[in-house]
Amino acid sequence: MDLLSTLSDSLMENFFPRGWDLHKIDALAGEYVRFGSREPWWHPQFETIRCATYEDFDTYMGHEIAREILKARQAGHPLAL
Repeated sequence: MDLLSTLSDSLMENFFPRGWDLHKIDALAGEYVRFGSREPWWHPQFETIRCATYEDFDTYMGHEIAREILKARQAGHPLAL
């Protein structure tokens, strides 16, 4: 199962902006990155975190989103996620 084979006739079909190369995005998403390795274009402060389960991933992601909202509020900056 992948994005391109399930997109047609789904609720996401017209979600992406026109002009986006979904084949290229799908290929990038399929690239395997060995845990602990880094890509040269990554932000210097970006770090991977190993999750044992999907539930762990959901929890970590929720905490990070909440943290970014709190930091933006405390700094008085607008935030777009």
